Amino acid sequence: MKKLFRNIHLWLSLPLGILISIICFSGAALVFEQDITKALQGELYCITPPAKDAKALPPAQLIENIQEQVSDSLHLTALQLSHNPEEAAFASFRETGKKRLSVNPYTGETLGWTKSYPFFQTMRKLHRWLMDPPASKGEKSAGKVIVGVATLLMVFILISGLIIWIPRTRKALKNRLSVSCTKGWRRFWYDMHVSVGFYCTIFLLVMALTGLTWSFSWYRTAAYSLFGENPTASAHRTDKGKEKPRKEEIKITWKDAQASAPQSMKGWFYAFHTGSWGGMPTKVLYFLAALSGGILPLSGYYLWWKRKHYK
Repeated sequence: MKKLFRNIHLWLSLPLGILISIICFSGAALVFEQDITKALQGELYCITPPAKDAKALPPAQLIENIQEQVSDSLHLTALQLSHNPEEAAFASFRETGKKRLSVNPYTGETLGWTKSYPFFQTMRKLHRWLMDPPASKGEKSAGKVIVGVATLLMVFILISGLIIWIPRTRKALKNRLSVSCTKGWRRFWYDMHVSVGFYCTIFLLVMALTGLTWSFSWYRTAAYSLFGENPTASAHRTDKGKEKPRKEEIKITWKDAQASAPQSMKGWFYAFHTGSWGGMPTKVLYFLAALSGGILPLSGYYLWWKRKHYK
C-alpha cells in the first residue's frame, strides 16, 4: 500500500513541485501584509479618542457622515468598526475593491484611503493567478485554473506524504521527528523533507482546502453548504445592481483587538486560509508553514535527483 502512495506522491510532485513552491512562497509573503501596511500607514489606522470616556458615533450616523463626504458615484457596501477605542473605522465601496476609506469613529471625519503596495499586489497576482488575473471578478483565467488544479492536487500530495511518513517502529518514529545535522547534506535534506513536512502538513492542508473556495465555484458551493450556508442565495441578496444600498443593507462588522471577527462563511474561510483567526501567533505559524511548503518540493527534487544519479 505504501508503494502506491509513494508513487502517487512522486508522480504528482515532479510536475507540480515548482508551481507549489511559487504558490507557497508568495502566500508566505502575504501573511503579514495587513500588519506591514498598518505600520506604514499608521495615521489611517490609529486615532486618539477626544476624551477618556468618549463614545463612537452610532453606525447609522457614521454612514450618513461618510455618504456626505464622498462622491455620489460611490456606493457604500460595508462598514468595519472596532472595539479598540484607538482604531479607526473603515468603509468599503462597491467601486473601489480592496481600497477602503479610513474614518474617525468619534467625529465621522474621513481620514484618507488605504493603499496596497506594489510588492504585495504582485505577490497576490502570483499567488492567486500566476500573474494572469481574470478580466473581471468571478471569471476564469488560465492562471486561476492552473493554481486551482495545483492546489487541489497538492491535497493528494500532502495526504500521500503523510501516509508514507507513518513509521513502523519507535526508533523510526524518533528519526522521523528530528533532523540530523552531522550525517551529510543528503541526510540533512532527507530529514528536513520528512520531519518538517510532517510538522507543517496540517497547516498546509488547511490553507489548501480553504484556498480552493476562491478557485472553483463548485468547490465553494460544496464547502459552504457543508457548514449550512448557501452562497448562491447570499450572492443574490448582496447583488443589487447599481442601486445605492439602503442603510439596512450596508454590512456592519466588528474587528477586535487581535483579529477580524468574520461575519460570514467567506470571512471564516479567509481567516483560516491566512492564519488571522488566532492573531499574531497563528500568523507566525502559517508563515513558517507556507515557507516550509515552498522548500519541500525543492528538497524533494534534490532527493529524487540524488537517488536517480547516485544509487
